[in-house]
Formats: sequence, C-alpha cells, structure tokens
Amino acid sequence: MLATQIELDRSDADGLARQLFLRIRQLIEQGRLKPGMRLPASRQLAADLSVGRNTVLFAYEQLGLEGYLEADGRRGTRVSEASRGFHGTHFGEGNEGAALSSVRLSQSADRMMSVPRRDKPGSLTFLTGMPDVKDFPHDVWARLLRRAARQVALHEEMLGYANYSGLPALKEAIIEHVSVARGVVADADQVMILSSAQAAQDLVARLLLDEGDVAMHEEPGYAGMTAALSAVGARCLPIRIDEAVPYQALEGREGMASSPRLIYSSPSHQFPTGRTMALEERLSLLRYAQRKECFILEDDYDSEFHFSGAPIFSLQGLDRRGVVIYMGTFSKALNPGLRVAYLIVPKRLVDPVQRCLRNVGAVPSVIVQWALSDFLREGYLRSHIARMTRVYKGRRDRLVALLQERVGAWLQPALPDGGIQLPAYFHGKAMGLDDRALLDAMLTRGMEGAALSSLYWSGETTPKPGVLLGFAASDEGALAKGVDQLEQLLCQMAP
Repeated sequence: MLATQIELDRSDADGLARQLFLRIRQLIEQGRLKPGMRLPASRQLAADLSVGRNTVLFAYEQLGLEGYLEADGRRGTRVSEASRGFHGTHFGEGNEGAALSSVRLSQSADRMMSVPRRDKPGSLTFLTGMPDVKDFPHDVWARLLRRAARQVALHEEMLGYANYSGLPALKEAIIEHVSVARGVVADADQVMILSSAQAAQDLVARLLLDEGDVAMHEEPGYAGMTAALSAVGARCLPIRIDEAVPYQALEGREGMASSPRLIYSSPSHQFPTGRTMALEERLSLLRYAQRKECFILEDDYDSEFHFSGAPIFSLQGLDRRGVVIYMGTFSKALNPGLRVAYLIVPKRLVDPVQRCLRNVGAVPSVIVQWALSDFLREGYLRSHIARMTRVYKGRRDRLVALLQERVGAWLQPALPDGGIQLPAYFHGKAMGLDDRALLDAMLTRGMEGAALSSLYWSGETTPKPGVLLGFAASDEGALAKGVDQLEQLLCQMAP
C-alpha cells in the first residue's frame, strides 16, 4: 500500500503537497515503485494520508509534468516507462560511491589539489591571515550597503553585464588610496576588481604561463600562489628567502635552461617571514625582470598595518618599464567576507586582462563595490586602519612577550614591523620536532597557525621549521590562553 511508504510532516515548511511529490519521486527513483505500477486514485490516497484531494492532485500533476507518472484514462495513473532509466548501472542505488571514485579529473585539478590548504574556522586562536572582524564597523557598512542598493537600482546600466573589470567609482577610490598609502603610480583604468587575491593569482598565472614555462616563487612562500602556478603546470624555481640577499642573487642565476616569464614577490612584508625587501634588492629585481622581459606579481597583502617608522612604498612605484603587476586585497584591512581584491596592471596588459576577466567572471557584486567605494572616499578605511594598527601592535607585542616568557626554550619569535601574523622558529628544546605534528596537536586544542616547513615547496631548500601564528583575530586574553596551551603541548612533545 502506497500510503504506508509515505510519511508527511505537517509542521514542515515545504508543505504537504511538495513533500508528497518528493516522496513519490524518491520511491520511483529507488525502484520501489516499478514502471507500469498503478497508483491509487487521488481520492483514495488523500483519504489514506488524511490530506486534501488537491494535495494529491498537485503531486500527481507535477510528477506527470516531469515524466515520472503517466495518466491513461480508465487505466488510471501509472509509473511511467521512462523511469526504467533510473534502474540501470548509472542510477542504481548503491552505485554512488563507485561513480565518485571513478571520476576523472584534469591534470590541472590534480596539480592544484596537490597543494594542501586548510579551512580556517573563525573560533580558533592564532588564525593566520585573519583580521579582527569583530572590530569591523558593521553599522557603517550596513548603512553604505543599503545606500548602494538604492543607488544601483537607479542606474539601469549597473544592473546588466557592464563593468566586468570593476566599478569605475571603486577603481578611482582605490587609486586615490594606494597612490598615497603605497606610492603606486597608475591610472584608474589599470585597476581590475576581482573576488579574491586567489582569483587574481590564478588569473595572472593563466594569462602569462603555459605548461612548462618557468616561474620564480619565494621559498618559503604563500601556498595559494604555489597552487596557482602548479595548476597551470609552470616549472617553478625558488627564490630562497633565507639567503642573506635573495633577490640580488638572481643576477647570478644565468645558468637556468630558460628565462622566467613570471616572478612572484611580496616585497613589503614577505610571507611568511615578515621580511621587508631592501631598496637595493628591489632595484636588482626590477633590473632582472626588465632584462629577462618578464613580469613581477607584487603581492601587497597586509602592508596597511605598519608598526614602526614609515611603511616602505610599493615596488610598483619604482617601476618605469611596466613590468610590475600590483595585487592588493581588502581581506586583511577589513574582512575576508567582503570578497574584494584588485590588480593594478601595466597599460599593455589592460586589454588582455579585461578580456580574460570577462570570461572568468571572478567579479564581486556591484552593490558591494559601490558601498566599498563610498567606504574609501568617506575616510572610513583610513580611520579603521589607523585604529586597528594600534590594536594589532599591542597584540603583536603581547604575543612576542608571552612567547619569550613561556616557550622561549622552544620557540624564537620574529618581531615583524607590521602585518597580522609572525613566525616563531624552532630552537633549543624544539630542535628535531616535526612542526606539522605540532600543528595537528594545536588544532585539537583550539589553535590554528601554519607549519613553516609546509611552505617550502621546491624540495631544493632545507626547511626552517616552526609555526606561523596570527595575532590580529584574537584579543590579548585569548593569546595568553593560547600560549599556555602551546606550552603544555611543547612540554609533552619536546620536553
């Protein structure tokens, strides 16, 4: 009896008619209602289920429209012959696992997945790459979003497919900001708005590199760029950041089989060491790129937060030959949930980047872009950065003091000039300890971070083990509790 196989929940928001439709469809797909099987008349099923007849009529009609049922006059309503297609090897119950295990992925996907990345739950201590989103001016942002939604509705051209490289007002606001704060020299039409720094890295890699082309990448370095370069099949050569003058050493690397087409660099605040590239190294890197006729992707991911002296201006501001592609993001200055980043490209790349971006479609909502342009123009970004710089400096100083006091026998923290995280290197009692094992143990205690050895990707460089610890997203009380937990782990793992 069909009614005995159907359970309806009268409190379910889906409603009785939709529940009945979904349940009968499921029974047909599972093969429990066979092709040609006659279903009860609508009046009978309605009585059996204690529902209105219209409820059954709606379900039968929808199932008929989708081809699951067929009505045949006096023969009544039957399961359609077309439903036999569910019972072959492709749709049979129990085949799902086999189908998933046999899926064939592209070589690009295999290469991309070979670079491990962790999700970052917001409740953990020492989160890397994460600002304090609680201190974001949410009320101001909500007001600007409401205003932007009203303004966009009044501009019909904003509701279509125009402005695929970004809203002109936001491009202009970004140029005004980075020209003052970062010494960038460019026009607004050179700005490309994207949904994330990762999307920007992926776009640049696909734009400039074919499989087998040479790219140079910092080591240790950002895993997201490692993934982007791996996905396109680039042949990556390391720039060894642990060397005394890593970028000046490029001048002596003339023996490589072919010249690089792209160099990835984070000169203002190297990830993960926090190192700032000296002027002579910057000039050396620019000369090298000009001579090799390759591009530099400058990742300026969190340099808004600078704790001592004036911040070093961007590499792009020194470029006179159009070799630097500048990349920035609002994920660190504001919050990752905005999903807004940008590229500032040399003029000769404006047209190809715009055309590629049109076909990639990694562009944030025009309403978010409008609100963000107002956020910049009305001074909210500037005041937020000034306030959070003071907060983050206090947290950095507190974390360094705690690490030196409580776990100084195991970890040697660096003191970065800015940013939102710092590396703590193994020394003393921790020598010989596996930093990946420590990170796994930290996760069980509610702590995040990154194992520094995991950011050495080439296999050519001896890793300098340790942990990368974020300090921006946790208040001083949480940092103290985290260091206490860290001390307990280190005592257990490396007494």
